Amino acid sequence: MSEFTPSKSVNPWTEGDYRVYGYAIRTPDGDYWPAYEIERIHEISDAPKKAVSLHEVQIQTFATQGLAKMLAVSHGVQRVRTNDRLSC
Repeated sequence: MSEFTPSKSVNPWTEGDYRVYGYAIRTPDGDYWPAYEIERIHEISDAPKKAVSLHEVQIQTFATQGLAKMLAVSHGVQRVRTNDRLSC
């Protein structure tokens, strides 16, 4: 993953014990990749804890930040629901 600065997150989505933050990362051609972070917010001492660091999804680009952020949240929620490599 290259160095990048995400735009401000959309409203976070709470899914069970986790919260998913959706971001949009500008691509070299001016579109946006979705990116997300996941934090565990319940039933853990010193919450929140990072369950997944900022993860860029370079599958499809989107013309707007809003669309990229919505897809990012969708990817993050799916990862929580399948418990896919969450660190806590």
